[in-house]
Amino acid sequence: MTTRPSPIHFRWMISVQKACPIVSRTTEHGLEVLAFRHPSAGCQFVKGTIEKGELPRDAASRELFEESGLICPVEMAALGTTDIGPERIIWHFFTWGSTGLLDCWEHATDDDGGHTFAFFWHPISVPLDGDWHPIFKEAFQFVCSHLAAR
Repeated sequence: MTTRPSPIHFRWMISVQKACPIVSRTTEHGLEVLAFRHPSAGCQFVKGTIEKGELPRDAASRELFEESGLICPVEMAALGTTDIGPERIIWHFFTWGSTGLLDCWEHATDDDGGHTFAFFWHPISVPLDGDWHPIFKEAFQFVCSHLAAR
């Protein structure tokens, strides 16, 4: 007789986790967070997969550089961790309060064979519209509630 292992036996499998660096600034319009328009996937926040053996904070810094060209001059502060999307993937959020960055810019990446991302600032007081994927709307709710608590 053959028995099937219970799902508990598969817990050793490594799950994918994401790092999401949130760059913020305060202007006369209030608190804003950095976002970008992907040429084929709408508006997004910088985020990416944490590589094997990589710390979430290091992954956040790496993703920020790869996707925006920014190098964070200080260690980003942990904002929190939550699971997001229908697959409930764990996202680790880190934040950096910036000053002196441009209002908008473009950055060429190696993402998916090469894309140019158009960066802009999004006010946290303004809900995300239909140009945003639902996972980023979920992430935005988490970020807004945690930034407001600081």
